[in-house]
Amino acid sequence: MEPPPAARSEEPFSGLAPVLPDTLKWAGPPNIPALKVAWMLGSEKDAGPYVLRVKLADGGRIGAHTHPEDRVTSVLSGTLYVGFGTVFDETRVHAVPAGAVYLTPADQPHYVWAKDGDVEYQENGFGPTDTNFNPR
Repeated sequence: MEPPPAARSEEPFSGLAPVLPDTLKWAGPPNIPALKVAWMLGSEKDAGPYVLRVKLADGGRIGAHTHPEDRVTSVLSGTLYVGFGTVFDETRVHAVPAGAVYLTPADQPHYVWAKDGDVEYQENGFGPTDTNFNPR
């Protein structure tokens, strides 16, 4: 008895089309010129999963802030320095190299720094989301 022929679909890929890096629309807040972000999937206002790509230029800092949901951050290139607390303290940062991942729990004050070169990282979570620069 011969095995049945392998199932084969002539249908084109029916899943979500991939989001390619060269199609991203980068923007950044004027008060943090070293920061550029691009929403790859979802948005800060939408309910459901999102993917946010972030570029932080050499020496750039994002001061203490919080988000209302857990965020998983994957460092794609460079080394991101991360600290936890309401005050930016250069002596209490942790180096997170390319290829590493870390979790920031909901409402946990934290800050980041591109201490020694450009950094690109990606944040994943479930929205809606926000960034609060007045953490308590």
